Amino acid sequence: MLRQFDMDMTYGPCLGMTRLQRWERARNMGLNPPKDIERLLRGDGGDGGDGRVGVECLWEGRV
Repeated sequence: MLRQFDMDMTYGPCLGMTRLQRWERARNMGLNPPKDIERLLRGDGGDGGDGRVGVECLWEGRV
């Protein structure tokens, strides 16, 4: 799910910011990013896990 979010240019570029910062920017711009992504990034995935997910986008450190 997070990879799809990283690859979706609808929400703007992902380099130079965390996934949560990108999600918040997209929300502030009225782009309606998926609420599931916000829950994962804030550690409230509801999946019984420890709530930790990668905060950097897929491309961070690769380009």
